[in-house]
Amino acid sequence: MTDHILVIGYGDTGRHAVNAALAVQPDARMTVLDLDCVAAAEAWANGADAVVGDGRDTCSLDDATADLADRVIIAVPDDLDAFLITRAVRPLNQDAVIVAVIREPANRAIFAFDGIVTVHLGQTDGRT
Repeated sequence: MTDHILVIGYGDTGRHAVNAALAVQPDARMTVLDLDCVAAAEAWANGADAVVGDGRDTCSLDDATADLADRVIIAVPDDLDAFLITRAVRPLNQDAVIVAVIREPANRAIFAFDGIVTVHLGQTDGRT
């Protein structure tokens, strides 16, 4: 069975996540959800399914088939948005491994609400 990986946010970090996942697992089903239609088009050109929408919105998450994802990688530029996306994804998919890339180390604690999210520190220079 092929893994389904959902990446929310297709800036530098999201692009890196897609490329790294495809390098390790080239047969993975990759879906990208991003607010920016240009970023979504770039993801599509890179071989991912692409959905334009907001990761905090359940309709957009439904369009991106978050309920079927084995892994969800949240790579948005704002830690609060990453937290809100995490809280929107979890009720749709209780079994997915969620990885949130955060910018500020102090925010790690807000993601540890019940140990269901893996947190990685990303760049702190404002790039996504």
